[in-house]
Amino acid sequence: MIEIFHDIKLIKLVVALVCSAIIFSCKDDTLQKISSGDLIDQPKEEVINVKLISTSDGKLRNEMVAPKAVKYQNADTILYIFPRGIHIISYKDSIVESDLVADSATLNDSRGMFFTAIGNVVARNILTKKKLITDGPLFWDEKNKTIETKVYTEIYTETDTIFAKYGIFSDDRFKEVEMRGQSGVVFKEFRKE
Repeated sequence: MIEIFHDIKLIKLVVALVCSAIIFSCKDDTLQKISSGDLIDQPKEEVINVKLISTSDGKLRNEMVAPKAVKYQNADTILYIFPRGIHIISYKDSIVESDLVADSATLNDSRGMFFTAIGNVVARNILTKKKLITDGPLFWDEKNKTIETKVYTEIYTETDTIFAKYGIFSDDRFKEVEMRGQSGVVFKEFRKE
């Protein structure tokens, strides 16, 4: 009986040593991949309850709030993912000019701050009283200062309701908007001569 018990202990010891060797070799392989930058699918940082404020020349420019942000990095590629939603507020001369909310978003830093918002996207220009609603994706190219959607998008102003069947293309201040497949109600004032 003691020999069998001793054999079971020996078997357990051998199994434990083999498992430890496998775990340590996998750990070393993973660490090597991370240090070489080959492991893009592993997050580099994860932040909970994010509030980021950016300024320009001492003036408030943008404020971003998100319940969670995950950063992925591989060489020169930096990708931020906001899986639980995002709220961005833009300021002009310290006054709220526009804001955007979405269910989730990504920010690709390697493409010159290329932002994608997805799910229940609402973008508003407070000053011009325009509002855009789409399920997304909505693409915001900060470098080229453009906003674009390629899916059904609704735009509301004080007097107009416009539906863009194939999306929109606009400047990032939402002042000049090109509709794709436009329909809706547009009111125009007629002047008396």
